[in-house]
Amino acid sequence: MNKHQQSGMTTLLITSMLLIVALLFSLASYKNLFYQIKRTQNEVLARQVHWAAEGGLECGFTEISNKSDVNTSLDKCKKVIDGQLLTLSIDTDDGKSQLTSKTDNDYKKITKTIVAGGAKSSGVIKSSADLYLNGDHAYYPDPNIEISNKNWMCSLLRYKNKLYLHKDSTNIKSNGFIHDFPPYKGFNTTDNKCNDEYLTNFKIKGKFSKDVSQEINMDLFKETFGTERSDWLKVKNNGIFESVVITDPITCGTTLADNISDKNRYLWISGDCFLDHKGIGLVSKKSQDVKGVFLLFHQGLLSIGGVHDKFLGVIYHFEHEVINNRDNLPAWQKDINNRLTISSDDLYIPLGHTQTDKSIQKRVVFYMYGSFTPSGGFMFDTPNQVSYFNIATNFSFNGELLSELLEPFGRPKWVQGSWHDF
Repeated sequence: MNKHQQSGMTTLLITSMLLIVALLFSLASYKNLFYQIKRTQNEVLARQVHWAAEGGLECGFTEISNKSDVNTSLDKCKKVIDGQLLTLSIDTDDGKSQLTSKTDNDYKKITKTIVAGGAKSSGVIKSSADLYLNGDHAYYPDPNIEISNKNWMCSLLRYKNKLYLHKDSTNIKSNGFIHDFPPYKGFNTTDNKCNDEYLTNFKIKGKFSKDVSQEINMDLFKETFGTERSDWLKVKNNGIFESVVITDPITCGTTLADNISDKNRYLWISGDCFLDHKGIGLVSKKSQDVKGVFLLFHQGLLSIGGVHDKFLGVIYHFEHEVINNRDNLPAWQKDINNRLTISSDDLYIPLGHTQTDKSIQKRVVFYMYGSFTPSGGFMFDTPNQVSYFNIATNFSFNGELLSELLEPFGRPKWVQGSWHDF
């Protein structure tokens, strides 16, 4: 065989082998490239559904925040990006709510925890202080929860520890909804009724119905402001309240009236405040002019007296620290209108007793007298102290006003560290 012919075949064979090896490398490279392209596409799709689910979450939170209601409808948030269908759900437990947003095929699910603030505080009077009632007390109740069609689980009083009635002359009665002013706009006061189990008339029944309830775990501050009691300074300085310091408790009414305006409907009041008929008249007139006020009285004695003054708003009496075994009677000597009455033994003979209970007498930090017709709500956050009502009146629940005044504190908040992305 010719030597040159052998040489050409060897060259051809080597060249073919090299081409085959190059082809194999090319095929391997293309396979890796296809893999990378597919992986990139999957990552793009994954991020798309992730952001679709996150968009649903933010949409849902916005709806809840705008309505200040974790139970509001989230239907409008089910389609947010490129027609991606979403499922939104809310699970509520112990004041916290888990909002979950997931894609239609369950490919992506995101969960985050919401804490609702206040604005869901039921009852006409709420108190962590002990309550002492003297006289005839009639209430137009908070409807609270609808049990069945137009049949309501009404609420009058919620208290933490003690509720005293003076001798056998005091009565607590629910007037139901028969009232010129409904608890909420559009609420039919004729057709709607309080359930019989939630309709107190103490004189007739000889006991309270379920609309008067003891709640030993009540946390009134957190319920109202959506934050811990120890964080009260943050609430005071949140930009909502206007700070007012009372230097003369006798002229407190004039001071408050001078500070109430359309821009200042929320006052944080420090010091003792004694509102006589003239003082509460000035404050009531201003409350009507601005369509409702929120008055928080902090670390001071508070007395209110009036005759048919129509106060519109919330009165919140607050002590940020609990002081046990103190005697408040010397401090009441500054209230020239009430010091003799408040120190009178005859004022502290609760039902079932035949003599004065001095332990109640010394703990009074709030005293109301006269014939007063407030509309809004009373909140007494003064643990271990006593709020005394020596009054004959109708307490009118105004749900529209209460919700509007509590709305700034009721906006839900994300819980830090609650993000679940899986």
